[in-house]
Amino acid sequence: MAEWLWFNGEVVEARQVSISPADRGLLLADGVFETMRAQAGRILWLSDHLARLRAGAALLGIPVPFPDDSIAEGLLELTDRAAAPLAALRLTLTRGPGRRRGLWPPDDPVQPTLLGSIAPIAAVPMPAAARLVICRSTRRNEFSPLTRVKHLSYGDALLARREAGDRNATDAVLLNTRGHVACSTVGNIFVRDRNGWATPPLDDGALPGLARARALVALGAEQRSIEASALRSVDAAVLTNSLGITPVSHLDDRPLGVVESPAALAKLYD
Repeated sequence: MAEWLWFNGEVVEARQVSISPADRGLLLADGVFETMRAQAGRILWLSDHLARLRAGAALLGIPVPFPDDSIAEGLLELTDRAAAPLAALRLTLTRGPGRRRGLWPPDDPVQPTLLGSIAPIAAVPMPAAARLVICRSTRRNEFSPLTRVKHLSYGDALLARREAGDRNATDAVLLNTRGHVACSTVGNIFVRDRNGWATPPLDDGALPGLARARALVALGAEQRSIEASALRSVDAAVLTNSLGITPVSHLDDRPLGVVESPAALAKLYD
């Protein structure tokens, strides 16, 4: 079966796609992306994803080469070609190739690369429950404007996920430079303690996740700073992202009360 991609305005087979070795997304992580949930012939929260992609592109000074309706049409065609009832759909935008090497954007006209890819959720399954550890090897910079967008530079998340694996966990909690909880490597985190549900505020380095915004309402959660030491008193936690909800079973080897996809959260993905 052919693997299909949406590449610079056309749905094509993957073997037809060629990314320039001078593409700044490849060389410098100069770009942004969105990961979306495609199900039953529709793309969940598509307009919000495209708005966040454009906000990230504007931050980096990268023009988006197509209007939203054209992008939506192309991505829906891609989901039809993939014929997967439930899939992870990724849209990646880079500045494209430059004739000059180096850090600064090229002086020649920008020719962005826009790529949509899709994979059945069954091919990238989310764990039934996450075992979390508090990351020791790196921290999230809450002062960087890049924490507000889905940029391509995922080095800290890769380091944290590798550490998690080395410590027999599935994911890691990233702290910010002040020692407050920011997020996990794959999404936002909500914790429950005697004061109810809470999630870190954006000022602590949390990504303004689309699922996060909806879960705040569904759980009646508050936004407040959470020190690492306070995690010892939580009795439940969940991770949220655009693909779904993952309950947390353990935090630094301490068992938690697993929340079996609270009904209020599960309905967000209907």
